[in-house]
Amino acid sequence: MVTSPAQTTTSSASSTELAECGWRVVTVSQADGSTTTIKRPLTPEEFLHPQFGDRLPNSTFHDDVASHAKDILTRRYANNPTIGVYRDLLIEWDIPGQGDLCPDTFVAFGISNKDQNRSKFIVINEGVRPAFVLEVVSPRYRKEDRSNKVVEYARARVQEYVIVDRRRQRGQFVDEVLGYCLTEGIYQPIVPDSEGRIHCDTVGLLFSLQDGHLAIEDANTGSRLLSSVELEAANESAKQQAAEMAAMLERYRERFGDLPEN
Repeated sequence: MVTSPAQTTTSSASSTELAECGWRVVTVSQADGSTTTIKRPLTPEEFLHPQFGDRLPNSTFHDDVASHAKDILTRRYANNPTIGVYRDLLIEWDIPGQGDLCPDTFVAFGISNKDQNRSKFIVINEGVRPAFVLEVVSPRYRKEDRSNKVVEYARARVQEYVIVDRRRQRGQFVDEVLGYCLTEGIYQPIVPDSEGRIHCDTVGLLFSLQDGHLAIEDANTGSRLLSSVELEAANESAKQQAAEMAAMLERYRERFGDLPEN
């Protein structure tokens, strides 16, 4: 997982710049011969090919979308020991010269030891490569997410790549979900349906942005898949409704006796 070590000294870069660019902790020599550690903003190349310990940029929108996708996909494949769902995990490819990538969320089919702790997904050791990748666009690195990674995920033979993008244009937010499917080694755009949804065959799901939130639907049934939080809220609501019905029935019995039998 790409994170940041604790207890570091912030560089001259502003906290806003670090948040938007992400950062790498580096050791700097001082004039007196001593050394100190600072947080240095990531370069576009470092964002594209991060290393362990880098802190990638984030936002509440970015976190909400990536967390929602991870949650839905994890529960979808919870009972299948050969399908792994991962978030912010470095991937080391089996292709010479291909740098590591760190998707926001990805799915790999045919894995072994699903529950083992992984600090990195090493394709040559796993024996399989990710089949589905979802990335949320980082505003400072829109070209890297929307263009460069399209080339690199295709080269890495990832079957489907989904991009979730939100940008401000003329004072308003523009939401967009893009999809690519590997066909004879080349990514072809996935054409959205009439409702703007991207159909991904690898996971059997439809992806779209609705009111600024990622919506995920089962491609076969069309039903919207709920997050763990939404399911818990729905269960609590059902329990409350059942309790209210039981209380109403009890009040009826107190006034009129038992319900008549059919």
